[in-house]
Amino acid sequence: MTQVKVCGSTSLEDIAIINQEHPDYAGFVLAGGRHHVSDDQLQTLTAALDPTICKVAVVVEPDLRHLIRLHDQHLIDAVQLHRVSRKKTIVALQQAGLMVISRIDVSAPSTVADIALLDAGDGSGETLSWNELPPVDQPLMLAGGLDGNNVQTAIQAVHPQIVDASSRLETNGHKDANKVHAFVSAVRAIKEEL
Repeated sequence: MTQVKVCGSTSLEDIAIINQEHPDYAGFVLAGGRHHVSDDQLQTLTAALDPTICKVAVVVEPDLRHLIRLHDQHLIDAVQLHRVSRKKTIVALQQAGLMVISRIDVSAPSTVADIALLDAGDGSGETLSWNELPPVDQPLMLAGGLDGNNVQTAIQAVHPQIVDASSRLETNGHKDANKVHAFVSAVRAIKEEL
């Protein structure tokens, strides 16, 4: 059964859509870029989020103390590292009680993280060549250019444990309820077929 992550929420309106569709994971971008949220925004957004949805902090350069403090404040449950990270960093986050999702290099597809991440780019909306990806012998999150129109094809080609979408679920820079619904429903339709 493929799980679903919707990433890049920046407003309470986005959170209302997330709560309605109830993906398994909600991603909050602590790195730079147009989806960036501050710690204060993170607190506001996660307070409104259904508590059964896993809260994922998306970072590029992890600040261990900062991430552990956010976890201690119950603002995040997991960290998604968007660069291939050192084993020491991953283990330190795991020892603090965080689930770790770490990007892997296609030429060396393994990590000590709980979940490996394959992504076409940093929120670029570009897709990977799904049929050319190497096998990954651990739980895998697939990201990059996914939406309700192509996610079933991606799942059938790659067989990830989690699929992650952000920019393609938006209209004018905000989550679009219809696009989020289409994405989540497409993934769940595959669950029902299995």
